[in-house]
Amino acid sequence: MEWTQQFVNKNMTQSANPLTEDTTWIDNMTTPVTPTTNPELWYQWYAVLKEDAPEIMDQFVENTAAKMELTVDYFVAEFLPNE
Repeated sequence: MEWTQQFVNKNMTQSANPLTEDTTWIDNMTTPVTPTTNPELWYQWYAVLKEDAPEIMDQFVENTAAKMELTVDYFVAEFLPNE
């Protein structure tokens, strides 16, 4: 069997919203995921992080509270009362 070289002429087009250093996939989300905007998904993430990555739980809770413009203490009391 002999290898042959093949040339493919494809024109690369810029996507409608390309990812660059200035934008990321998270910028394309219209609503942040919080216990009020998407409770099912947020509590699933919370459960996974609690089990698999407890060292980043504080940061996750702080970031979520900041997205909701709440203090961490209020957020924990309101959305994580059993913790």
